[in-house]
Amino acid sequence: MKKKPKIRKDKKGEFVFENYFIRGKMKKQKVYVVDGIPVEEFYRQNADHITLLQNEDYELLAVLKMEEQKGNNKL
Repeated sequence: MKKKPKIRKDKKGEFVFENYFIRGKMKKQKVYVVDGIPVEEFYRQNADHITLLQNEDYELLAVLKMEEQKGNNKL
């Protein structure tokens, strides 16, 4: 079973370290979290159409519309 990452705090908020490799060397990156999930994922799950338009996230808006169309076709 995979171990949960330790949630740490700084001035900006809560974060976890994410490890990755570049040219054979291990690096760490801070990934800020809300309720245990990354901020970007939290934003995608909870943003509405108006918020996406105001923040100029047109690519996420297009994805959201496609998901709604697939949901309407299933009914």
